[in-house]
Amino acid sequence: MKSLLGALGAFVILLTAGCHRPPAEAPVQTPSARAVVGEFFSSYRGDYRQADGRFLSAALAAALQSAAEGEKESAALVKASEFPNDKPLILEGEIFAGLYEGFTSHEVVGEQIADGQASVQIRFSNKHYNVDWTDEVVLVEENGWKIDDIRYTQKKAGLLGLREVLQEFEGALAAEAAKAAKSS
Repeated sequence: MKSLLGALGAFVILLTAGCHRPPAEAPVQTPSARAVVGEFFSSYRGDYRQADGRFLSAALAAALQSAAEGEKESAALVKASEFPNDKPLILEGEIFAGLYEGFTSHEVVGEQIADGQASVQIRFSNKHYNVDWTDEVVLVEENGWKIDDIRYTQKKAGLLGLREVLQEFEGALAAEAAKAAKSS
């Protein structure tokens, strides 16, 4: 009987000792490329300057920051010029989707992953213009999936994607700055 009580006591001690162990840490799950795109567009409100940088690649975030700073520099150049009422260079229209007027709803419809890059198809709608289209969001792996470009199917002003829009804008800013330097 004593040995049975001793064994039962040892069993209770072992059982309660196991209860005080810290729980094993659950592995951190990285959201899928599809989930990143869905979350980005669900939180995006149409102003690229306020886009959530957590979802953007370092290169795209830097290009957007450069564009925002360029808009401010352009406004300062125009204000200091002999035509201070002229319109400064700004990025107009929706740049995260292929329709200038933007979108009123979106739906993620496909995903392909290859060679450390993901391509997510997103169907947009603009109910005011009664138009639907699908653009391709390109993501890169940077401590999780990050949006790096958007390829337009609507061929916004003949441009193929967000990176191309930003490059053209940077070129226009450089030309404006060169012109301002020449005239001063």
